[in-house]
Amino acid sequence: MAVHDLDKAHAVHAALLALFIQEHGGTSNAGALAKAYSLCDAAVEAVNDVESRVAVRGVKSLATLLYSDDGHHGIKMGDLHGVHALRLQIANALSAFRGRLDVLGTRKPSRPEIPAVVEPKHLRVLVVEDNRDSAESLRRLLELCGYAVTIAESAKEGLDVARSILPDVVLCDIGLPDSDGFSLARALRKNPETSTARLIAVTAYGKDEDREQSEKAGFVLHLLKPVSPSTLLRVLEDVAPPTKSADA
Repeated sequence: MAVHDLDKAHAVHAALLALFIQEHGGTSNAGALAKAYSLCDAAVEAVNDVESRVAVRGVKSLATLLYSDDGHHGIKMGDLHGVHALRLQIANALSAFRGRLDVLGTRKPSRPEIPAVVEPKHLRVLVVEDNRDSAESLRRLLELCGYAVTIAESAKEGLDVARSILPDVVLCDIGLPDSDGFSLARALRKNPETSTARLIAVTAYGKDEDREQSEKAGFVLHLLKPVSPSTLLRVLEDVAPPTKSADA
């Protein structure tokens, strides 16, 4: 019977996400490449599973392309389109790895696919979620795909942050420690500065009355957890990029 160290595998997955967020790529970066290799090797050691290892080996190969510019293994310097394409492929491979870990851990797996055609619009995204691990995982995924992400862990903090950053999109849980997402949505809609934000509920509350409350509060979408990365990115793709006013 296969033996897996899932705690180690999840830690490696998080470390790989952090690495690719911090080190954008497109130029030779021996340090980042060595770290990527080391983390991928650790992932392979942690999980005795063919599908997981295939995904990790894909990450390792893509890291070679992302952090080399020798003309043989890497992409050309300044090729922003090539860098973006590689980073999305890496995001896809990492999501496949994470989805496989969910299966191995007997948790309900999320769909791992991330469409390779997504073009980031550099939207300001506010994530209101009191589960820190869930919020951080979501932040890393979205930042890897080019979005500017801020996290709030309560309704009050979400309202304060929204007034400060004026987000284009708010991904909001319904069950929050100090209030609920419905109240926050109504407050955001009432404030002229935040009223135009696209409000999306991301929640485990899936009854018909929950959806009705979401609509009445001002949410434009009601997504049930766990939301697949591909679904979430497609939703963000539908959000028009921010436009500057004529007076700007």
